[in-house]
Amino acid sequence: MKTPHTFNTVRDLLLSQPLTVDVEIEDAWSGPFAVKGLEFEGVVLYAGISGFSRLSLELEPSEVLIYENMFLSWIRRLLEKERFCMVERFLDHAVVLLFSTAFGSEDPFLDALQVSRILGENDEPCFKPAIGIASGTVVAGFTGSPGEYIAAVYGRPLVLAAGLAAMKPTGDFAASITFSEEAWRGRSLDRVFPPVEYDHPEKGRVRHPQAWKLGETRLVDIPGTGKVAVRDIANFIHWMSDSTAEKKAKEWFSLIRSKGYYKKNR
Repeated sequence: MKTPHTFNTVRDLLLSQPLTVDVEIEDAWSGPFAVKGLEFEGVVLYAGISGFSRLSLELEPSEVLIYENMFLSWIRRLLEKERFCMVERFLDHAVVLLFSTAFGSEDPFLDALQVSRILGENDEPCFKPAIGIASGTVVAGFTGSPGEYIAAVYGRPLVLAAGLAAMKPTGDFAASITFSEEAWRGRSLDRVFPPVEYDHPEKGRVRHPQAWKLGETRLVDIPGTGKVAVRDIANFIHWMSDSTAEKKAKEWFSLIRSKGYYKKNR
């Protein structure tokens, strides 16, 4: 279902909806500041760059910049033509996607899972994003000072989704998605991720074997949250890519320098 909020930013959402809170506070310590926010029930998909600390230590800073922009552009390119209604928020080394019935999603958790599937099945650059999904009440709002205001998202689901993304299961998987056992609610994997079918010239209608596996319930301890019962869906079919995003970032930076577009300040 396409809506005006299909793949818009948090800022777009805030400027197009009646706000839950829109006041100015006069605080004795901080002085006057505005509080403008929209609170809603939704699902948060957190997709983080795997190994960001290692990349920051091993790559040149400009190579990290290139890598991150490749990651963000890769996600947008994969999803911009899809039917999902979502709102995006870029963090320092992650993308947060919001799904809610408030802006067009009929089943926010299912949409978050299916978007995760698209990322996992089209990861030719080998980003292997760390994906966590959580649901609940969030607030989108403007923060900052008169010099610059940014649109941000707050709430327990954001913290939980980021924590779940960091709790990847062990194993030689190509992609994984982690979420709470409570959110799964006994769904069928084949209904959530229908096997791919296609017409074969000799065999007729052919169905591919299910590429994703649903893991057993496990308990994880998320700092600040406590123990959470989670499930994982993982894909074990790896891309046989000739290159990786990490190698491409190095190659692009080398090309930029050779063309004279890199002018280091001394």
